[in-house]
Amino acid sequence: MRTINSNLKSTRNIAKQKGLAAIEFTMVLPFLLVLIFACAEFGRLMFQYNALNKTVRDASRYLTTNAKPGDTDLINIKDTVALDVKRLIRYGQSTSSTVLLPNLQDDDISFNVSGDFITITVTYDWQPIFSDSLTTFGLGNDIDLSFPMVSTYTMRAL
Repeated sequence: MRTINSNLKSTRNIAKQKGLAAIEFTMVLPFLLVLIFACAEFGRLMFQYNALNKTVRDASRYLTTNAKPGDTDLINIKDTVALDVKRLIRYGQSTSSTVLLPNLQDDDISFNVSGDFITITVTYDWQPIFSDSLTTFGLGNDIDLSFPMVSTYTMRAL
């Protein structure tokens, strides 16, 4: 008689637990999705930052080998060389037409000559894919998730 009662109780307990896993999953799912999307955005951020640094470094090497001393022994950057450098930064190579980083413009790229050194500075406004802002649910202004990524590289002209 005891075994029948204990089997009956365990069957009732299993019947009570049937939908509990689904309810727990629906409670945990939003946090898991936020974690997955945050990891994806952070990975994309790191990829784009690495791509930006690599292109700025390559463009700096190209610029230092093609910049010529001017009339007064100062470095002179010709317009064609500056255009090639900007194309290298925006497209990754001078012959490509596929943009490496979206929304990167020629105005975001600047050159500075100081003696024998040439500095290239690129300011790229990084924007997340999933949302431009984090809502505060009416408590105030939304939080803007975009921010400027700055890459600077300095080399001595040859």
